[in-house]
Amino acid sequence: MERQIRFGVLLPVPAAPVEKLIRIAKLNEEAGFSSLWVPDHMLFVPYGTTPEAWTLLAALAVSTEKALLGTCVSDPHRRHPAVFAQMVATVDRLSGGRVILGLGAGEAMNLEPFGIRWDRPVSRLEEAVRIMRALWSGQTVDFEGRFWRLKGAFLQIRPVGQVPIYLGAHGPRMLKLTGQLADGWLPTPMTPEMYARRLRAIREAAREAGRDPGEIDTAIYLYTAVAERREEAIRAVERFKPVIAHSPEALREAGYEIEVPEGFKHYWRLLPREEDLRVFERFGQAIPTEAVLEFCVAGTVGDCLDRLEAYVRAGVRHFVLVNVGPDPKYVLRAYAEHIMPAFSS
Repeated sequence: MERQIRFGVLLPVPAAPVEKLIRIAKLNEEAGFSSLWVPDHMLFVPYGTTPEAWTLLAALAVSTEKALLGTCVSDPHRRHPAVFAQMVATVDRLSGGRVILGLGAGEAMNLEPFGIRWDRPVSRLEEAVRIMRALWSGQTVDFEGRFWRLKGAFLQIRPVGQVPIYLGAHGPRMLKLTGQLADGWLPTPMTPEMYARRLRAIREAAREAGRDPGEIDTAIYLYTAVAERREEAIRAVERFKPVIAHSPEALREAGYEIEVPEGFKHYWRLLPREEDLRVFERFGQAIPTEAVLEFCVAGTVGDCLDRLEAYVRAGVRHFVLVNVGPDPKYVLRAYAEHIMPAFSS
């Protein structure tokens, strides 16, 4: 049976200057990555240059040729769904139908400093998805919802086809919603065992909704470091411990109990201010190296092949990778020449 494993890459926002991101995107497309992704943030932890995601995707749409282009992930709070639907349709047209809309429930750093409400985030997300899909279909929309009301609304631009929507789902309600209406699932790092458990919930929800679970693309967002010496790759991912093994609950589910520093906030609750960042850094220092390695893909080429195979057995079919290797060019070559060919059908 063909597995059709795909590999994508998250562009290095906020690490790279914005003017270099198009060149980096082209290099990854030429290396064989089939999807290119950008985070959709107002602010970012760690600090760095944070461009507006859909403006950047518009530039990528006319600068690349075949890679899918997505957000990892946007939220339904910062843009009215009709305005958002028009933006996405425009970028999809510019790209020739290559856009994926990644959506999540939202993060404090993108909302609270700017006075943007994010109460009832899952309900808002579901309503926004239904409005955008209706507008993309070309119909005139009358919609009376809890958060938005449309009367005789329509768009004068449509996407090339139906834009796939991937949900960054983790909790029970979001997992159920993914099974009910999403085209793909794109969670943050978790172990293969954790992934398999959540995927079962998504597939069950899909079957209950009368959908074929096989129609849902099963992706995951993972950090990766590849080096000739395993120790070098491990040192590289250790710098990102608190965003890889990102919560005490995730660590506990993986079998690790750590002392959580007073004042700790989950990444999605984190605000980019000194007191929050210091506590988050202390949380990272408490995470054992062996624990963080269970939430990422790091080591030699052989190590990474074995780790990726474990995720494939758990149900992953689309990897969205963050290249944090000690030598990013070596990581790119390793995937292009050894790792991606090993998973090609």
